[in-house]
Amino acid sequence: MNLDTLYQMLAQPPQELGVAPDFLALRPRFQLHWVEQIDSTNRELATMMAAGAPAGTVLMAATQQAGRGQWGRQWLSQPGGLYLSLGLRPELEAQRSAFLTLASAWGVATSLENLGLPVQVKWPNDLVANGKKLGGLLVETRLANCCIKEAVIGLGLNSFNPVPPTGISLQQLIQPEAGFSPLNTLEGIAAVALYGLLQGYFFWQNQGDSAFLAAYQAKMTHLGQTVVVNDRLAEVRGLGGAGNLRVHLQSHLPADSIDLEVKPGEVTLGYNA
Repeated sequence: MNLDTLYQMLAQPPQELGVAPDFLALRPRFQLHWVEQIDSTNRELATMMAAGAPAGTVLMAATQQAGRGQWGRQWLSQPGGLYLSLGLRPELEAQRSAFLTLASAWGVATSLENLGLPVQVKWPNDLVANGKKLGGLLVETRLANCCIKEAVIGLGLNSFNPVPPTGISLQQLIQPEAGFSPLNTLEGIAAVALYGLLQGYFFWQNQGDSAFLAAYQAKMTHLGQTVVVNDRLAEVRGLGGAGNLRVHLQSHLPADSIDLEVKPGEVTLGYNA
C-alpha cells in the first residue's frame, strides 16, 4: 500500500470511485495510517480514537493476526486483501447502532455495484457476489450517556488474496481487459471502500430510516429465500423498522404461520460453495 497513491486516488472525481450522483459533493478528509502487520485494526484504532484521533482517521494493515468478524469469529487476513478501519464520531443514540453496520455494508456494496460488479448485502454485515462472500464489516462503538461517541468501522474485503470455496475476490470479478478501473490496485480499492462507507452513512442520515431500509432491502441476497428459524422453515421478507430481519414462519396450518423479527445471531444465512 502506497499512501501517496491512495491520497491521489481519493482526489479523483467521486463518480469514478462508485459514488452515487446524490453524493458527488462528498469531499471527506481522511488521516491515513498503514502498518504491515497488526493484531486488529479495529482494536488499535479504538485506542487511537480514545486518545483523541479525529473522525476520518483510517488504519490499514497488510495482515492481521487477530482479525475478527461478528460474534468474535476469526477473520482470516492474508496478504493481498484490504483490511481497514475507519473512525467516526457520530453522536447517535445507542439503540441506533445497528444502522451503522447496515449503512456501511450498503454503502460499499453500492459503490462496487456502481462500478459494474454484482455485489449484494447479506444481512446484516456481509458483502456477497455470485452467492459467495466478498467481504464483511465489524462496527464497534464507545458509549457515553446512552449515546455513541466513537465508532470504529472495520472492513475486510477480498481483493487479491486467496479465498476459500465459499469466498470470492475482487480479482475474480473484475475484467482487466475493460481498461482502467480503481479496482485494479489495492490503493484504488481502499479509496472506493472509504467513499462507500461514508456514502452509506450519509445516505442513511439524509434519507431517514424508512428510505434507507428500503434501499438496503433492495440489495439483500436472501430476500424471498427460505431459512431455518427456531427449527422451523421461514421465508425472508425483508427488514423491520429497527433493522432486524423480518421473516414469515411457515406451517401446514395457516393459523400457525406468523411473521416475526429476528436479531443478528438468531438465524444463519449461508453461502454457496
